[in-house]
Amino acid sequence: MYKAIVRLLARRTLARLNRGELDHFLRLFTASSVFCFHGDHALGGELRGRDAVRALFERIFRLFPGIRIEPIAIAVNGWPWDSLVATRFTVRADLPDGTEYRNEGMQYLRLRYGKVVEDRLYEDTKALVDALAVLARLGNDEATAPPLGPLPADSAGIIPASGSLQPAT
Repeated sequence: MYKAIVRLLARRTLARLNRGELDHFLRLFTASSVFCFHGDHALGGELRGRDAVRALFERIFRLFPGIRIEPIAIAVNGWPWDSLVATRFTVRADLPDGTEYRNEGMQYLRLRYGKVVEDRLYEDTKALVDALAVLARLGNDEATAPPLGPLPADSAGIIPASGSLQPAT
């Protein structure tokens, strides 16, 4: 039952984020939360804390107004004190030149009592960088801005598991 509730809440949270309800989304983050968007681009970097995550999502909303993040599948493992949520999702946004940005990605999310411990996003970086290049050609300088945080130490995007959460066997 717990896993079904977490899946439902994840879907509702993404729906609220799609409606631009950033404050509701940010309630899940604490000062020690880690959010990492992999890749060396304007949305990339490893961020810590609610304020840094706010800055990233404000940038996302400026670059891609009307962005839609739709979950395809959500898998949940663990208990309220140590939960792992893996989400496969699609991303869509209309670009100012009339084309559509489309991408697919994965999210690795660890929660502790409903608060984000770490949230890591992996999208097709080439598709994202291509969309950012379109925005830059149309005069949006923020599309070529440096990441808001340092790039993760592992350039391959493979992060060792931290904490006590272990994959299901």
